[in-house]
Formats: sequence, structure tokens, C-alpha cells
Amino acid sequence: MAAPLTQDKLYVTIATLLAVASVGVCGYFSWQQMTAPRAQVAAVDLPNTPYAAVVAEAEVVKTETWSAPAAQSRGRDWIYDTFTPPEIFYNSRTRHFTVKPPAIVTEDAAVVEEPFGVELVSVRPEPYRLQLIGYVGSDRSLRGTFENLQTGEVFLASAGHRVAKLGLIVQSFDVRYVEVKVANSMSTRQRVATAVVRDEKTGREITLTHRERAFTGGLSAFIAKSGDTASRELRTGESFVLGDVTYRIEKITLSPPAVEMTKESPSLAQPDRRTLSPRESDDAPASPDAPAAPSSQ
Repeated sequence: MAAPLTQDKLYVTIATLLAVASVGVCGYFSWQQMTAPRAQVAAVDLPNTPYAAVVAEAEVVKTETWSAPAAQSRGRDWIYDTFTPPEIFYNSRTRHFTVKPPAIVTEDAAVVEEPFGVELVSVRPEPYRLQLIGYVGSDRSLRGTFENLQTGEVFLASAGHRVAKLGLIVQSFDVRYVEVKVANSMSTRQRVATAVVRDEKTGREITLTHRERAFTGGLSAFIAKSGDTASRELRTGESFVLGDVTYRIEKITLSPPAVEMTKESPSLAQPDRRTLSPRESDDAPASPDAPAAPSSQ
């Protein structure tokens, strides 16, 4: 009886069979390679003429000159050609950068500033709608002299008086001696009328005196059409229309007096924003020192 195969003998037998199979496969492919028909090699026919160098002729290149660009539909201010990069301009008068030139150069090289259409006449602080301008009477019958700036009405009132048209109530009124400083001189004691007014809309209390005008803290710009003397009072955010042009007040400053305005029109490719200073013909410019707003209690 044959002895059973051990594990080592099994591995040797498998390896021997794989080696025999590998030799058989390699022999088969080698036999196919040797018995396969060989491809015909093309014969090279070399000419018997001697070599001669030949210079190639340069190809003729045609050149064309482009015609000048036609007028642009965006208007005379559009100065860019096909490959012209955008230019940034600085207007020293308005102190702003823009891609639109601030002036037009004529044929004789004279620079003409583009008309804006309107001018700044002056900038003034906005006064409070009720002013205390004086007082009358003796100690027991004192009454203040008030002015309604909306209507121009001047009336007498004391504590407890209600100004219905303005939505204000005179809370208190008195006249007392206070020390008043005089420029380049000694201070003096003067009688000053003081009134405390309560705003029914906001609930704030405003202190008015007859020695100085009370202001709201806001600013008003007086704008006139170029060449006109009549002006209109405008505040920040307000706008008006002249023909097909719309002007809007963007910002008002008192020191220095100036106003930033935006001009829009269908004929403009983009809004024109400028900073206007008071025109030279204005003989009464606003004071550079901004008055204080009325004190509240």
C-alpha cells in the first residue's frame, strides 16, 4: 500500500507541474514566431545626382492700415479707441477721481470746464423753528417775545403757552442776570431771557435765549441756476429738476462751506458727482465757525 503524500511533497509536485506548463507555453510562442512569414523590406532608391543647396524664398506678407475709429454713440466725452485702457482723472476742484475727464480740450488747447448747470450760493445752519428774540414787562409780568420762523409771526408768551402751529409748549420763562463775556474786554453782567420749550412730537426740551439764535444742528444749502440770482433752500437728501436734469444733495458741510451734488440726465453716460464751493459773486459767505445746536435738558 502506497504511503500518503506529505505537505512538502505536494508543494514540490505543484511547482514541477507549473514549471513544465510554463516551458510548454514559451516553446509554443517561440515556434509561432519562427514559422510566421517575414515582412518585405522596401528598397531605397537613391538618386545619382549630386547634392545642391536650395534657398527657400520668403513668403510675401500683406499689410493693411486700419481706418480711424468712427464717432462713438456715447457722446463726445467717450475718448477711448478699441484697445485704449481706461484712464483715471483727478479733478482738483472737486477733489474726486473719475474715469470721465473733468474738462474738454478745444482745438486751440484751451481747457474749458464742463458746465454743471447750478452753483452753490451759500451754506447756512438750519435755525430752530421757534426763536426767542426779546422780552417785555416787569418782574411779575414778564413775557417773552417769540418768533415763528415758519410763518414769520411774532407773539408774546409766558410759561404754559402752547404754540399749536409748531407743536411746542413753553415750559418755563424767566429773566436773570448772567455773566456775559465780551471779546477783547471785561465780562459784564446782563439780563438774559431764557425759555425752556418742549417739543410735543419728540418729547425733547430745548433751551432758548434772546441773546443768540438757536439752531437745530442741521445745514441748508442755497442753490441757484448758473447765472441766476434767485436760489432755493435744500437739505441733505433733497433733489430738484431743471429741464431733463435731476440734481440731488448728497452732503453739506459748513467748514469749509461746500456741498456734494449728483447730476443725472438721459444724455449723460453716468451720473456726474461734484463738490461745489460758494461762487465768488457771493458777498456774504457763511461763517466758518458752526453755531451750536440748541441745548436740551
